[in-house]
Amino acid sequence: MFIYNLGIQFFKIAIQIASLFKPKAKLWINGRKNWKENLKLNVEKLDLQNSVWIHCASLGEFEQGRPVIEKIKAEHPSSKIVLTFFSPSGYEVQKNYSLADFVCYLPLDTKLNANAFLSILKPKISIFVKYEFWLNFLFQLKEHGIPTYLISTVIKKHQLFFKWYGNNFRKALSVYTTIFTQDPMSLKFLKKLKIETGRIAGDTRFDRVLEISKSPNQLTDIDNFAKNSFVLIAGSTWQKDEELLIETFLKLKPNNPSLKLIIAPHEVDSLTIDKLKNLLFKNNLSFHLFSDNDFKFSHSILVLDTIGVLSSVYQYGHIAFIGGGFNTGIHNLLEASVFGLPVLFGPNHHKFNEAKQLLELKAGFQILNQNDLVVILEQFLTDSEYLKSTSNLAKSYIINQSGATNLIYLELSKNFI
Repeated sequence: MFIYNLGIQFFKIAIQIASLFKPKAKLWINGRKNWKENLKLNVEKLDLQNSVWIHCASLGEFEQGRPVIEKIKAEHPSSKIVLTFFSPSGYEVQKNYSLADFVCYLPLDTKLNANAFLSILKPKISIFVKYEFWLNFLFQLKEHGIPTYLISTVIKKHQLFFKWYGNNFRKALSVYTTIFTQDPMSLKFLKKLKIETGRIAGDTRFDRVLEISKSPNQLTDIDNFAKNSFVLIAGSTWQKDEELLIETFLKLKPNNPSLKLIIAPHEVDSLTIDKLKNLLFKNNLSFHLFSDNDFKFSHSILVLDTIGVLSSVYQYGHIAFIGGGFNTGIHNLLEASVFGLPVLFGPNHHKFNEAKQLLELKAGFQILNQNDLVVILEQFLTDSEYLKSTSNLAKSYIINQSGATNLIYLELSKNFI
């Protein structure tokens, strides 16, 4: 643990330095100031002891934890929920989440912090989502005798558990009362590590997107933009994605006048939006900004420069291009697939089970270059039956993979007796 704890201190110094230049790092630091006093105050004021503590790294993990929170609240309305985040990207968006009684940052993972946090909160159970392996917190949870669960996780052979120096991480796996995996391979890897508490449950995100699709927000303006058109929705895009999309749009639009493009950048800060606007201007493309509220829609491109609407916007599309595949990794494929949109994405997708499965089903398509994108879009633009059959495959995939939340809840419910 010496090297791990030293690494935590180096991380603290690094993020303190970064906070001088980067707003996100500054939020990380400021959000943890006086955390102990703030926690004590809220535990007393809101009577949070004996609560359900759920920890998520960021926004993506929150979407996996959210169906479990909703299930617990539906079955046990009086149960208190404490929600923690590691990243400002999650906390800043969900700090007012209505089903959580208290939302805060997870303190830095030191033994003293972990012991203080648990001594103040005294949770009934703790739930970690996907990849959160904070060793001091996990070992202190064991010391405090608190049932601890890991949900929607994926165990892979490149992870620290399988390294010669990963002994403490292997020990940490034994802390969990139950480890709910997304796939059978993860269970096999756990057994190789002699961890027998694994169970295959699937990914709770399928339940989440299925729930969204049943009652999505009705966006009249997006509906008007999409009417009588063939709409390509580009979700969570990075600059490389946007360059590829714009080149392809310019090539296809002359022969396909009904083609429209909605671009939802991964970040919506002014710098990112300005870069996208400049790229569109450079290519002589007129566009609308969603935030302008100018919904006469005389142009064929719409930029979603806001957050919180993309998951509902997909209902108005025909095809989705999911960004990140030419950068750090693809973003959420499921939000589009649940509405029956075939999904296109770049080559950096190998860490994502859903990408592999959608490729196998022929409801997902890897894009390596502009030619790939042109060819697949032309096929969908000209063959309505092919589009329909692929759309059905995408939606059926989501339905067939749902149900993880109920499996997880059945195990968690033992703690509510």
